[in-house]
Amino acid sequence: MQHTTLYRKWRPRRFGGIVGQEPVVRTLRRAIETDRVSHAYLFSGPRGTGKTSTAKVLAMGLNCEKGPTPEPDGTCESCRAIMGNSSLDVLEMDAASNRGIDEIRDLRDKVNLAPVAGRMKVYIIDEVHMLTAEAFNALLKMLEEPPEHVVFMLATTEKHKVLPTIISRCQSFDFRRPSVETLVEKLAEISEAENIEVEPEALTVIAREGRGSFRDAEGLLDQLSSFAEGRITAPMVRELLGGVGPESLIETTYALHECRAPDALRIVDRLSGGGKDLGQFVGELLAHLRNLMLLPYAPEVALAGVGAEERPPLEEQANAIPTAEVVRLVTALDDALSRMRRGGDPKLELELVFLQLTRDYTEPDLASILARLETLEKTVEDGGSLAKSSPRTAPDVVRKESPGELEPAQETVEAEAPSDDSAPDPEEPDEREVPAVDLASEWQGIMGELKRRRQALTAAVYGEARVEGFDGEVLRLVYPEEQGFHVGMARDKGHIEKLTAVLEERLGTVPRLEITAAAGEASTTPAATAEETPPPAGPKEYPAPDPTTEANAPEARSPNGSGGTVVQKSGPEAAGNDDVIRNQREVFEIAREISDQN
Repeated sequence: MQHTTLYRKWRPRRFGGIVGQEPVVRTLRRAIETDRVSHAYLFSGPRGTGKTSTAKVLAMGLNCEKGPTPEPDGTCESCRAIMGNSSLDVLEMDAASNRGIDEIRDLRDKVNLAPVAGRMKVYIIDEVHMLTAEAFNALLKMLEEPPEHVVFMLATTEKHKVLPTIISRCQSFDFRRPSVETLVEKLAEISEAENIEVEPEALTVIAREGRGSFRDAEGLLDQLSSFAEGRITAPMVRELLGGVGPESLIETTYALHECRAPDALRIVDRLSGGGKDLGQFVGELLAHLRNLMLLPYAPEVALAGVGAEERPPLEEQANAIPTAEVVRLVTALDDALSRMRRGGDPKLELELVFLQLTRDYTEPDLASILARLETLEKTVEDGGSLAKSSPRTAPDVVRKESPGELEPAQETVEAEAPSDDSAPDPEEPDEREVPAVDLASEWQGIMGELKRRRQALTAAVYGEARVEGFDGEVLRLVYPEEQGFHVGMARDKGHIEKLTAVLEERLGTVPRLEITAAAGEASTTPAATAEETPPPAGPKEYPAPDPTTEANAPEARSPNGSGGTVVQKSGPEAAGNDDVIRNQREVFEIAREISDQN
């Protein structure tokens, strides 16, 4: 005996069997009961939601021997003929393969014929949006002046392609996509009736793969019943579909969040070597990240398609990863999936995006670069100062009191004013105080260490700061003026504790933090381990200059050898003179410093 597929065997035979479309069912039942059946209906919605099945049930109710009735018995000759597609009064036409004007003209010639055995002639036109423009015009004429014994039922998955003049002459019903829970209930009913052993988690996976289609979900259950030798399990479903389990999705998400590039790349190689479809894997990973993104704000939406056994690890990961990080992952992976669909190598695209996400590779900000170049060009044209327009800040300069005696808190040391006959060679480098640890160059590495410790928010707060200087005791951090709102967060005790824990491992000591915004007031923050907050560090004291020496000291030559002179001063006043542009070479040096800072 020939096997009947489940989706054909379980096609609804009455209105009570149509699941998930209660408003449509209620309206059609009332139309039959009150004898107010329209001459034309338009059923639109996703595939597999019951549009054609509803049209056949309505036709059975109109032509049932006990009708018209909203509850056709399904046993009379008319009902059996409609269910077997052999009724002469119910004609079903697929517009995808019969879309021309000739087919519609043939239909028009037969419309005026009286029903053979039933009360009404019913024409079901599936995928009506596929008709040509000429066929639509011919159909429109029939819808305007139909015979009293004819009912048209049009079905489509793309309502926007149907002519507005056709829609206006029909009663339109939109079929909704059923939820995962609705599909699971229907699959469980079928499994019990067909004696198919399947575990609940497997039903959830099948329903999720059905994507809102009863026909697809029932067809997959039918396929699995032949594939499995015994009980259908969730791993068996994933093996048949070529998907990965939730464990792999959670593992991949942690590897990306914690910037573990080797682990992320090994996952790609393992999946590719196992024959998995990497495009499907990215789709599943995006669905997992969507649930993580929505869980803190709309848990009922995020958990709608998640089985009970998958919820605890999902909730744990949602608490561990900030939403902003999840959004970053979703954006990058969505772009990678688009490139895969356009023909890119799936493995290469996935390895590339994983490296970008774990190594913090970012595209340069073109708008920022153009703005800075414009500022430099304008400054060169005006021959003015960069004190306010340039993001570069001059370091503090201090006199050298005696050979070997340096001011410990300064980063740049000016040599004693030389005499005219012993002017320094411009090619010789200035003596500078070099800190034992260059925190400015290591700052991004420190932020990466915070991310590896799952402190992404702390890394985001301090990652916007620039290391202004470190003298072994005080670490000075400066925020750009437009990001001054970070200063308050940077002074938070919790963030300071996490940062100083990393600094202590690298420096062997806990420095004090001096946090300020550009053109703002500084705040010195002690080590996070201290119980009480000490008073802010006071202004630095500079040695009093020797009047006789300073009065008689000649002006120091410009280091660029251009012949211009500038008086080098001690203490904070030195920063002002350092902002004067002397020649074109210094402009390029400033541009290089800006590039290094970004």
